[in-house]
Amino acid sequence: MQELSLAQEFYLCSFNEKGNIPALKSVEVSVCLLAGAIIELVQEGYLSISENSQISISKQWDGQLPYLKPLYDKIASFSKPKDITGIMEAFELGLSQKPFTELMSAIGSNLAASGHALELSKQSMRKEKITYAPRPEAVTRVIEKVRAEFLEDGIMEEETMHLASLLDKSTLIGDYFSKVETAALKKRLKEVRASEEYAFVNAFLEITESAVAVFIAVVAATIAT
Repeated sequence: MQELSLAQEFYLCSFNEKGNIPALKSVEVSVCLLAGAIIELVQEGYLSISENSQISISKQWDGQLPYLKPLYDKIASFSKPKDITGIMEAFELGLSQKPFTELMSAIGSNLAASGHALELSKQSMRKEKITYAPRPEAVTRVIEKVRAEFLEDGIMEEETMHLASLLDKSTLIGDYFSKVETAALKKRLKEVRASEEYAFVNAFLEITESAVAVFIAVVAATIAT
């Protein structure tokens, strides 16, 4: 099977056997999924970040990441650059909102096409609903990669650092690691981020985590009112 990207790996860890985000974690997971997709577009050069954390298009779309086109098109439609929080606000985050469901479907269908997920269909009163459920073996490979790099002194990849951070912020980390492993993983992540070698990665993680924290609070407050 092909190597997976940050957004694809986080999707596999986020969705259940029915191809849905667990209801109790929907806010956290939705925000982190979008954050992961933004990070990937930045890493691949499609987006750039200015000194004041504003994000804008930096490369024309070439079709290399088809599962992220809904996000790219949305950002390309902005009249001026936005920070990560602004992008989340404009993206209408929420499981029932079209921009977000388009992104979820694009990532899920791409994973199904590569054999990492199963396409499921459910007929409702109005229309057929298609979801994409991660294959258990694909999820296991992702988690074992994180375990190897963080808990077994493997080579630390930038993408894995981002993935571990998103698993932590989305509260999914406890679903895959024991309390002892989780504590060790968080400790290792903190140590690595403090090193000069990963200074740029850490700076970007801080921007992302701040936006995630703010937006999770905003969405949660909106739902509660």
